Amino acid sequence: MIYKDFEKELFQDELKNLQGAREDLANPQYQGNPLFPRYKDLVEDYEKLLRLTRKIFKISDSQGRSLKRRESEIKNLLDNANQGFLTFGKDLLVDREYSAECMRIFEKRIANLNILELLVQPGSDDYQLLANAFENAFSTNDLELKYHYLQQVPKMLKLSDKEINIEFKVLEPLDENDILMLISTDVTEKRRAEAQVEYLSYHDKLTSLYNRAYIDTILKNLDTPENLPFSIIMADMNGLKITNDVFGHQKGDELLVEMSNILTRCCRSTDIIARWGGDEFLILLPGAGEAICQKVCTRIKDFCRSIEPSPIPLSIAVGTATKESIYTDLSELFNIAENRMYSNKISESQEVRKKIIMSLEKTFHERCFENDGHTERVKALAFNFAQHLGWEENSAATKNLLLLASLHDIGKVAIPREILGKVGPLTSNEWEIMQNHSEIGCRMARSIGESTLAEAILAMHEYWDGSGYPQGLKEEQIPLISRVCSIIDVYDILTHERPYGKTMSSEDALEEIREKAGSQFDPNLVEVFLREIRNWEILNK
Repeated sequence: MIYKDFEKELFQDELKNLQGAREDLANPQYQGNPLFPRYKDLVEDYEKLLRLTRKIFKISDSQGRSLKRRESEIKNLLDNANQGFLTFGKDLLVDREYSAECMRIFEKRIANLNILELLVQPGSDDYQLLANAFENAFSTNDLELKYHYLQQVPKMLKLSDKEINIEFKVLEPLDENDILMLISTDVTEKRRAEAQVEYLSYHDKLTSLYNRAYIDTILKNLDTPENLPFSIIMADMNGLKITNDVFGHQKGDELLVEMSNILTRCCRSTDIIARWGGDEFLILLPGAGEAICQKVCTRIKDFCRSIEPSPIPLSIAVGTATKESIYTDLSELFNIAENRMYSNKISESQEVRKKIIMSLEKTFHERCFENDGHTERVKALAFNFAQHLGWEENSAATKNLLLLASLHDIGKVAIPREILGKVGPLTSNEWEIMQNHSEIGCRMARSIGESTLAEAILAMHEYWDGSGYPQGLKEEQIPLISRVCSIIDVYDILTHERPYGKTMSSEDALEEIREKAGSQFDPNLVEVFLREIRNWEILNK
């Protein structure tokens, strides 16, 4: 309706003329005029011409609106294509129309600005390169040659903090002047993502050291005469399993990160450090002989000793191998280093276990609400008990009993402090958590290779009548050193201050142990304990 009104307004005068002519033809006074037939023909021709004109206008207007709609669609498409589209001619000035992405890329309006100054810094090598390429491209009519010159322009440019990919299209000229279209694509995020993917492909996510895949890609290139002598260090971290089992994998991850930091500090800038496996590391030392390699190992060992245990002391077993000749195979070098590493790990295992045990004892006393002197008193009582049972001082049974006396409650280091120090009875949930300390202690002992100790710790709360936990063992099923240590442990707990119960006199404590003989405790061992305990106390006064 709006269009029809507009059309009538546009042809208003012509329509009035046509209407007047029609009225003349209908007037009888003109019909006898000899010119009437000619006038009638003119009116009909005018009406046809007006009808045709109105039709042409309608078609033209429809095409114009269609063209505008098409133009708008193309502009919207270009503006939302995440690419910058602009055109320029021989004067190198950017035309007035360009896509919205150009504003984001160049961070300003760019109409009538010089394309060279938009893309590169004036006076730079790239500036002259682009200037020459554009000048040559506009100076020839050969399309293939134009693209040849444009291909000399760098495909990637740095604009501010953006990386921009550019390409050119030669447009068909509307007049005698050539036009070039520049298509610019911001690939900054894409390049960052690609760099991140590449980084993650060749680096260990936890430690940020190189990973095994990276070593596999570079090893062949490192095996050259220029890198001789060439050394490698294979290293295996101690104590990771016990840390993961007892303190959780988060704590184990912290130890791995700490060890990776130590390796980075102790190695040369030219050395390549990688996490080789779960607790294994590999260090490649191009241009390093055996002496340099040993110095690096010594620095690593010394640095580990300087770190405060958290929760266990940091230590690592290392194995080295050096290649002096280009004819030595790298696989042979790896085998030598790995065998030496495992050999050193075995020879050092006893010392490592001792340090871990000492560290765990220290952690236990710092974390747990244990009465001062409890461990030493239990060890002293255990030694006396063992003698009265006829055990040799240096026998395996005596050594295991004393070790159990030291570590029987070590699993409590993983129990929350609010439960350990709670005054009053524990809730059912808290008691369930507390009971886990036997299994935790068992895992800890197994992790340091003490299988006998592990089974003894697990059985410390088993009762003679089978009503204990965690396995419900009874009588002779319970390890002997567990039965011995449980009597001593309970006696010392009852006779000394504790957060969850009153201190008993020695007589009352002995009476309670006597009452539980045959239910909680081995009755035969209780008989020996009750008979000899007073002599031990007299000797210790």
